[in-house]
Amino acid sequence: MRGLFGVLCRIIRGVLGVIFTIILLAVCAFIDARYIEPKLLMVKKQEIITNKLILNEPLKIVQFSDVHLGKDYTLTDFKRVIDKVNALEPDLIIFTGDLIDNNKSFNEEEGVAALLKELRATYGKFAVYGNHDHGGNGTKRYARMMAASGFILLKDSSETITLENGQKLAIIGIDDIILGRPNLEVAFKDIEASVFNLFISHAPDVVDKVKMQPIDLQLSGHSHGGQVRLPFIGAPFTPPQGQKYIKGLYPIEESNGMYLYVNSGIGTSQLPYRFMNMPEITLLLVSSKAQDR
Repeated sequence: MRGLFGVLCRIIRGVLGVIFTIILLAVCAFIDARYIEPKLLMVKKQEIITNKLILNEPLKIVQFSDVHLGKDYTLTDFKRVIDKVNALEPDLIIFTGDLIDNNKSFNEEEGVAALLKELRATYGKFAVYGNHDHGGNGTKRYARMMAASGFILLKDSSETITLENGQKLAIIGIDDIILGRPNLEVAFKDIEASVFNLFISHAPDVVDKVKMQPIDLQLSGHSHGGQVRLPFIGAPFTPPQGQKYIKGLYPIEESNGMYLYVNSGIGTSQLPYRFMNMPEITLLLVSSKAQDR
């Protein structure tokens, strides 16, 4: 009997040990997802090779997205983003939408514009609408903040910039597909296939509607990379128009060599958690094909 009792005690201790370990891991995961990872900030470097430009040095395009300013991501947090972007000394800055999480409860418009105004880029700063930028009657407010901070807000429109060596680069941006009214025909009406065309859409899944256009690179956000990613599973939940292309670089099939990059975003929405998916600033290094090694 004593031997059986000893075996039972060891089994119970083993089971309790497993249960305790699971609880401890769950608590650690919760603390990380709620209080640690959302406040981290990484710079993700991504090289893009093109035969449309001849460059002695890579063109530095810095993208940030989905800040979702509010009670869970404050102006103090955002200041770190601004400083980190400027430290990269970008040639172009691209913001792919969703600046404020809830326009109805947010009242720090001037502070946001002041921080965005601090951003510096050689060839300019460009932005598009996200669905949260329209939500809560935020459409005009977002346009005001972009104008006050020196951003060019592209809404079914394009801008052509001339690089220092005389070559041209076109930037095309559309209205948000969820709460806006994008007109792709208008957006692409003046686009030339011979120049490097950078397309900006808040929602990444739009790529399937534009992949036959002469686009070299699309930049998007919206998905937050899933916001919470699980081992061996990935992102269990992603938003509409961000369900096919979720995170990182995608070569687009049935296109003319187009690439899509989906930024994982800065802030959070719906729930204030991030897990295995750090907030991200993207540094895209556009290089000539001749520089490819």
